[in-house]
Amino acid sequence: MILLTEAELTDLSLKQFQIPKKHLTDILEVARRRRILREALRVDPVPIYFDSDIEEKELNGRGDYEIIHYRNFTDEGKEIGFRRMVSMEGVTAGDNRPAVVLIPGFANSSKCFNINNRYSMAKDIADRNVWVYLFDPRGVGVNEGRFDPFYTVDTIIDYDLVTLTRFIHKRSGGKPSILLGHSMGGLVSENMVLNWSLARQLDGIDIIEPKQKKILNQVLPTPDAAEKYLKMVRGIISLAAPKFFNKKSHIFFPASLWLNHLSRVFRLKHVPVKEVSTTFTELPVLKQITRFVWQHNFGDLNFLISPQNHKDDKHFIELYLKEATESIPLGLGFQCLKAIYNGRGFKRMDGSGLNYSDSLAWFPDDIPIFHFWGTRDSLVPLKNMDYSKHYPHKIKKTHHIKSPGDLRKIRIAADRSQVIDFVIEGANHLDLLYGKLADELVMPLVTKIIEKIWGDWSYSHSCDGPE
Repeated sequence: MILLTEAELTDLSLKQFQIPKKHLTDILEVARRRRILREALRVDPVPIYFDSDIEEKELNGRGDYEIIHYRNFTDEGKEIGFRRMVSMEGVTAGDNRPAVVLIPGFANSSKCFNINNRYSMAKDIADRNVWVYLFDPRGVGVNEGRFDPFYTVDTIIDYDLVTLTRFIHKRSGGKPSILLGHSMGGLVSENMVLNWSLARQLDGIDIIEPKQKKILNQVLPTPDAAEKYLKMVRGIISLAAPKFFNKKSHIFFPASLWLNHLSRVFRLKHVPVKEVSTTFTELPVLKQITRFVWQHNFGDLNFLISPQNHKDDKHFIELYLKEATESIPLGLGFQCLKAIYNGRGFKRMDGSGLNYSDSLAWFPDDIPIFHFWGTRDSLVPLKNMDYSKHYPHKIKKTHHIKSPGDLRKIRIAADRSQVIDFVIEGANHLDLLYGKLADELVMPLVTKIIEKIWGDWSYSHSCDGPE
């Protein structure tokens, strides 16, 4: 279905089809009723249909969880699904407990946060009496089948993640969210909030050219809307989220370039990450070679985990790739490759060419950010920490953590204006999610951060409460 704005439909009717103006009111009314006007979806959205699953402790050996499946529409009129997971004994409707949105990384679905009962950051957080929302970009996870070849990081930032954040705020009667993203998920979380902050002060930013501002004004929310949106985010936790890439840091980057080229040669609508992953982890001969590389880090080729962090499960990475990996649209792959080979940060794909990484000075200084980095992460080197100095926040600290004993020295403050960097010794890209270091160092910090930045938030007397 093609969705039009009221202005586009008016122009099409009067100028292209030369329909008499007296019929315009009826045309617009029918278009609203049939929901082919974008404005109709924003003001009078289709009811959100959902289903639910129950996971019982008797079957999973862990706890009782309710998983609700929701569907909504973006401002583009695109349908998008997401899920909510809660511990059935941990939260109740209308309570003041935190809401946390989990945003997956590049070529991953939200299943990366809930692989099974052993590897489930979603359940780990839900067990702390937290409302957990699992976000999937369109085309992956619960949105499989709605593939858009022109889909980019900007689309996630401008439309998809915004839709879920607004949904939580509206349905829960004004409750904000804590955004927790891994890899590209952290990048998306921060840049969505950065966009809103830019929108409310765009006219006064001198380094953005008038031509850029004109383009950005077409995609960014109005200043008033941006102010409202910023109240929907309580804080951000980023795990291995890049600000720039070093194309020489690992052979993975030139390999990904060729994968993108092959996608274009064979006229695919996606970069076949899932297919390549399956080939290397399931074909007999390649499987043994790949397993050796994963388990021994031969030639420093293992760009995902540090083997010593997963000594009790040597096949973890194979399980992760099988369950969580997804192929991605060409547009998304091309945008990431541009960032990799440019080496100067992440830029928008539209005519504005806005460099998100160069615009951090305009990030809202009252939304706290907590970055986690791994010393063995070649995909997101520690040099990315240098960007923390550009944030406008008052408090900036870096903690180097080698053992659980170091956690006793760390005090998580309740201040709103803070950017904190945690450097986890020995951690690779996925070690911030699962494994010994995640269990002993990362998750204890994440749970403390959630409670501390949520603080004493509660429904105000002026709030109607959740629906």
